[in-house]
Amino acid sequence: MSDPKIDDAVAKPAKPKKRFRILLGVSLALNLLVVGAVVGAMVKGPSSSGRGGPPGTREVSAPYVGAFDHATKRALRDEMRARLPDRRDAQAANRADYEAFVGVLRADTFDKEAAAGIIDTQFQRSGQFQRVGRALSIEKIDQMSLSERMAYADRLQKRLDDPKKRKRKKDR
Repeated sequence: MSDPKIDDAVAKPAKPKKRFRILLGVSLALNLLVVGAVVGAMVKGPSSSGRGGPPGTREVSAPYVGAFDHATKRALRDEMRARLPDRRDAQAANRADYEAFVGVLRADTFDKEAAAGIIDTQFQRSGQFQRVGRALSIEKIDQMSLSERMAYADRLQKRLDDPKKRKRKKDR
């Protein structure tokens, strides 16, 4: 017959070493991370500017704001913070509005006026930010000397001619 010691030794594969198992686990995690990033990029699609819709507020205002020098941008930011409600309060109000909207959606009958009112409130809140930013920008430009205004115009023109300049962190 067969020797039981030999059969047991052949039937059991060698257990991988602990380092190998850890390396295999890390490799699997990295592979899943890469696959997740690729799938996420595919699901998200191209940037919003490439979708063919109207430009968003940020896209429209970015060249104007980006053309200001660093000190002016800081001053604008500080002024906006002083004139606008606290960001956390605005975010909390938006969350409350979203919850209210979900409540309107879940009601037995849809209240069109209530839904429109909630969205209007959010747009007004967003519009306040835009109005204050626009007013402050115009005030800053109005306070510039002719040479400062020409330098601002040159920086704006440069940003408009080369959109890649918009993404530079040192310009912020």
